[in-house]
Amino acid sequence: MGIATGWLWVVLAMASGAQPGPSAEAVCELSALHTAERAFFGEKDRHDIPAVVGFLPLPCTDGTRPPAPDAHSVGGCQFVFTVLEAGRAPDTTLKLEARGVTPATRNLRFLLDGRDGFVTRADSNARVAPVDCDAWRRAADPLLRYHELVGEYDCVTGPYAPTHPCTEALTQLMNLARKGVGVARKEYDAHPTARELYPLSPPTPAMLLCGVTASPQQRAQHADLLLSQGSLLDVVLQPGCRDAGLRAGLPLLFRDGACPGPHCLELVRLAQRIRLPELLDVLAGRAESLVTWLWTQPTGLQHDFLRAATDRDSNRVDALLLLHQGTWPSLQALTTPPLTPLENAWLERAHREHPTLAPLLRLLREQHQSHPATDADFETWAQTVPCPQLHDARDVALSATRLRAIAQTQSRCPGDVVSVLSRHVAKLSPRKLIDVLQPLTAAQLRMLRTELGLDDPARAEALLDWVMERDTGLLDGLTATPAVVTKLLTPPHANRLGGREAVLDLLLDFQRSPRITPTDEGMLHLMAEALKGTPSAARVRNIAERNLSPEVRQRLLSSMLRARDPLLQAAAAAGAADWKAADGITAPAARACLAEARVTLECMATRSRPLGPPPPGTRQFLFGCGTGPQPPPAPPPPIEAWCTRFEEHVATCPTTCGGTLPGPSELALLASIAGEPPPTAPDGLRACSPDLP
Repeated sequence: MGIATGWLWVVLAMASGAQPGPSAEAVCELSALHTAERAFFGEKDRHDIPAVVGFLPLPCTDGTRPPAPDAHSVGGCQFVFTVLEAGRAPDTTLKLEARGVTPATRNLRFLLDGRDGFVTRADSNARVAPVDCDAWRRAADPLLRYHELVGEYDCVTGPYAPTHPCTEALTQLMNLARKGVGVARKEYDAHPTARELYPLSPPTPAMLLCGVTASPQQRAQHADLLLSQGSLLDVVLQPGCRDAGLRAGLPLLFRDGACPGPHCLELVRLAQRIRLPELLDVLAGRAESLVTWLWTQPTGLQHDFLRAATDRDSNRVDALLLLHQGTWPSLQALTTPPLTPLENAWLERAHREHPTLAPLLRLLREQHQSHPATDADFETWAQTVPCPQLHDARDVALSATRLRAIAQTQSRCPGDVVSVLSRHVAKLSPRKLIDVLQPLTAAQLRMLRTELGLDDPARAEALLDWVMERDTGLLDGLTATPAVVTKLLTPPHANRLGGREAVLDLLLDFQRSPRITPTDEGMLHLMAEALKGTPSAARVRNIAERNLSPEVRQRLLSSMLRARDPLLQAAAAAGAADWKAADGITAPAARACLAEARVTLECMATRSRPLGPPPPGTRQFLFGCGTGPQPPPAPPPPIEAWCTRFEEHVATCPTTCGGTLPGPSELALLASIAGEPPPTAPDGLRACSPDLP
């Protein structure tokens, strides 16, 4: 510590054989304080008082120091050192003072300005010549070598080998203390290892119990003796008592009834630190008496004791303290890990003091001891706890009755209720699910839609009536079996969805909402129902174009192909022709579709005549998109613009055979069945549709 400078002063002092003057203490310790402040500022961005920055000047050789007036000052030997100004970043102001307090230094006062680090005299503002602080320290500190060794090797364990540096350090300390050097005697008295290894007087039982040399048997004897003398508690609680001494002394103190008592917290902390096995027996065997004592203690002591005795985190301890106040804590905070005997005793006391906690405590008993709480207890808990704590129910056995109790809190905790129920409704039977979800609103039910399991055919059949009664929005994602299709088409359900025809359109078009997905059998049943009576040509065409086996297509369309209405015949023929299914298409049905096609083609020819003939070229049909940077598009060829106008002109031409105009191959197939030539497409349609001949 300190700065060694000032060669001229050093040379003169050495030549004269003089010892450093009293001002050397001021200069060297001010420099040391300045160094400590700079280091502290580098870490904390502020200066502070001496004790905070870790500065303690050397005392006098007899170990005394002059008193300091306040925390900004600290006594050395002949000077008191004070932090006059201490800045905080970005302000780096620092002003330090050394004021003489002995007869020899009373008129001396030195200052150090942190901006330049120079020491000046306060009376003249003259800079003080540098001092050889190493020489001053050697003269002022008889324990210099001891401090150097202890700073490097600690020297608080032992015993040490004769050549170990700590042997040198402690031997020097003992010798100086024996010679009556005050500062050495104070250091020696405060160093239990030095007093035990190098005694100036016979070691005491307390020293041997807590020291480094005694065997376990000897420590046990010393502990018994100290207990009989009534001083074991004070010895164990003294700073620096080693773990071996604590292991010998703490069990005796616990056995003798020191806990509960005023020092119980300190003893438990020591026992937890050394993992004393006997502590568990004490906490379990004396749980009732410990809680009786602790219940009336200040809140801070309760917190610290419960934290030390249970070895649980703050969340657990805070929950226990809420019970002390009669407040409902989080169930989860008291569920894991299992309750200790002390915690169980605490819960019993809380129950006696606050009977309204009974439902919560019985739920905890259910978690830890398999003693089932009643459903009434659970319902009271669900109605009482803050909404976020409903999620603690994940650690409780949840029957349908308990889930219903959670659902009944939906008006108070709408979002939390849905979140909790979402983890369980999929496992409920349809009957129980209907009962559990009865309190929920339609909006909340929609939030649970995917958890209802309506994509399962059997579950969809069982829950359909309930879904239609509660909210038709839940149908989205429903799987429709033949039974579901049949129910949806009944007047009570169909009327909710706009009538039978609206239901058929909904089921036949997957793009409509709500999206209902028929099973294969459900789809066959649906198509059969859709073709009953007098369906529209568009519906017949929709069904006829589906990918069906020849047998199924023929069975479904046979009545349409022979219907009295030529529009239905034409739609069935066009859809069947789309799959090249000539079997079953009657000649009248084929002629009916060809007749509609000729009307449409004639309309196209008439409407596009004002455009004139199409320009040369082939229309390009591009799909998809490129990746990465794309070149600017080329101007469209004339045929593209012409075809765009063509499509605008023919847009109002009638539909054909219940839908779009059949393609050339389909028309050719129908013409072969009808025994007549296929209709001729206008030039514009052939130019704008490359697949047309």
